[in-house]
Amino acid sequence: MRRRGALWLAMAVAVAGPMLVSTGPAAAATVVVDNSTAGQFTAGEAWGTSAWSAQRYGADYRYANPDTTTSDPAWYRFDVPSAGNYLVEVWYPADPGYNNATPFIVATSSGNQTLHVNQRANGGRWVSLGTFPLAAGVRDVVAVSRWTTGTGYVVADAVRITTATGGGSSFSLPLPRTALPRGEYDDPHHDYPAIDLPVPTGTPAYAVRAGTVVRINDSSCGMGINLTGTDGAIYTYCHFSAWSVAGGATVTAGQRIGSTGNTGNSTGPHLHFGIRTGSTRRCPQNFLLAVYDGVTPPAATSLPTSGCSYATAARGTVTMLG
Repeated sequence: MRRRGALWLAMAVAVAGPMLVSTGPAAAATVVVDNSTAGQFTAGEAWGTSAWSAQRYGADYRYANPDTTTSDPAWYRFDVPSAGNYLVEVWYPADPGYNNATPFIVATSSGNQTLHVNQRANGGRWVSLGTFPLAAGVRDVVAVSRWTTGTGYVVADAVRITTATGGGSSFSLPLPRTALPRGEYDDPHHDYPAIDLPVPTGTPAYAVRAGTVVRINDSSCGMGINLTGTDGAIYTYCHFSAWSVAGGATVTAGQRIGSTGNTGNSTGPHLHFGIRTGSTRRCPQNFLLAVYDGVTPPAATSLPTSGCSYATAARGTVTMLG
């Protein structure tokens, strides 16, 4: 599970939306709620108003000091047209004085999920929290909480939700599309079928398909996830710095399940990703390349079992990376 190279040293944090592949027609509906949207934003007295940053969405944004004794959330209310999966994105101005672990709460149909965002980076654009199941109706959907041990102001600016196309996207890259170039997704693993993806600690990790998650926490994988997909295959993520879902949770493709890191048997920040059918390890490269290219990936059972590690390459095995 060690990251073989040193490329991770040069990577910058890239927090953007996951790359999703849909099997249905594109018919997405998008709704934006700003902090100034009448009747759809509420915040307590501790929340100030500022127009200082040019990266703001609209005329101004709200900010507050962190507080480890109270959540005091600022809520965004949406009229969710129908129950289903929705991409949730947030907009905020970035500044070195803003919080490096701002908690965003998403009120999903299966309970609240909290995700932490570094508001010192990626400001002035839409940043994806992931894809979540939402119930229909008018209600508070997304909040910004003050309850964080991070330092600097927490900021509440704008939130956007978009219906997942075709009734739900079927596949996702395990990382934001902007995190790595395509060439990283066909790299061999160091000694068995898998792949190591070099990204900085804190990069969002996404479910590559719908399924059920089991948390891992051991000396080899470190903090990680086994995602049992709806196809029955096991999709393994290792070396997280944090989980974003509870063990046993059902997730959708593109939903954030954790943050990358350097826990377990690891020599540098990266995401270890593997696919297994039964007890057979499969090369994930063709799966990842297909998702990156926007096409439906091959079935897990059809993925090769060799040719994607340095060990097999050294013995002259023909690679099957596409």
